[in-house]
Amino acid sequence: MRAHFGWNAILPALLLAWIAGPASAEADGRILPAKPAYARHPTCAPVSASIPVDVHLGTRDVQLSPSPQEMPMNQGESAICYAYATADMISHRLGRQVAALDIATRYYFADPARLAAHPDPRVRAHLKANPNTLADIAWARNAADITRDGNPRLDPYFDKIEGGEEDGAALLYNLAGGYCEDRDLPSNDGYRYLNPYFRALRFRSRVVDPRMSLRSVAATVPKLRSPRADRFNAAWIAHVEARCLRKPLPVPLLPVSYRVAANQAEFADMMESGRLPSPRAVARILAMVDYALDHGRVPTIGYSWYLLQPRDPKDPDLHADHASPVVGRRKIGEVCQYRIQDNTGEYCARMRDGIRERCENGRVWVTEEELRRTLYSVTYLR
Repeated sequence: MRAHFGWNAILPALLLAWIAGPASAEADGRILPAKPAYARHPTCAPVSASIPVDVHLGTRDVQLSPSPQEMPMNQGESAICYAYATADMISHRLGRQVAALDIATRYYFADPARLAAHPDPRVRAHLKANPNTLADIAWARNAADITRDGNPRLDPYFDKIEGGEEDGAALLYNLAGGYCEDRDLPSNDGYRYLNPYFRALRFRSRVVDPRMSLRSVAATVPKLRSPRADRFNAAWIAHVEARCLRKPLPVPLLPVSYRVAANQAEFADMMESGRLPSPRAVARILAMVDYALDHGRVPTIGYSWYLLQPRDPKDPDLHADHASPVVGRRKIGEVCQYRIQDNTGEYCARMRDGIRERCENGRVWVTEEELRRTLYSVTYLR
């Protein structure tokens, strides 16, 4: 039963509303064509977009400089940049900051078969026009990594799964029953503020009644299932549903994507073996970026994090597959530049020479030529 209303209850709510600021703009209800004619912008005219930022309710380190609240939402020590990039795309489209951890939860465990019966005919039409979607989602789930860090048995606990694809994550979010704002499920800094909860849940999942319903995880791939992880993940999904005050999606999420490689490792292999992506294919990616920006969308790109920061020789990750939204375009002299919004939480001072000078609070201007060295995919929302 809810407590009676009184000043003790009302004042905190008023304070939160004041902190959060005015309601954001209405969602963009336009649906862009499924197969437009893509072309580079002839003059690289300036474009600027911003991702809605609410108060990072999970951030405690507000005394740091620059303040985390001036930085983009970041994945912390997790390895789910795809979820944060997808959250940025959706947040820009809706005008509200969406919880990246909710997007990751749906991506790993939602039932893709339900898309065929989705109440919005535009979602069903998208699935019909892209008949390989379900197979692609299954492939990407099976391609996810399971970290051994604190997990010697390699159980696929939600917070130990790494990697994903933005197009599949956006499409599966149509099955969430509405979007979850970040204020309900704070996702800034990855799992940092959830780690005590996850440790307790991992312990409880070993002793919980094995007869509990596991329907919420039954539709994922075998790689993401195990007796211990199933109980943990089912409890996590229930926790998410209890926290999220869902609001109906005002528009369907219909992703368009194109790639010249499955991931950064494959792209690097292509480069090293002399099988370079054709200039036409890479130009198509940049043309799709231009198209999205020019039509009021924030696209995301797949590239290597080492474009921005040198690899630590001790880092076992040779390729550093990364995903970021593109939030701007400009021309300096004769050089076209794109502004990518990094979601690692890294400070500009630690980035490469020449890059750090074009970085401001995690938002970095990179040249077209720099991007071409590692750029392998693009996704945007119609």
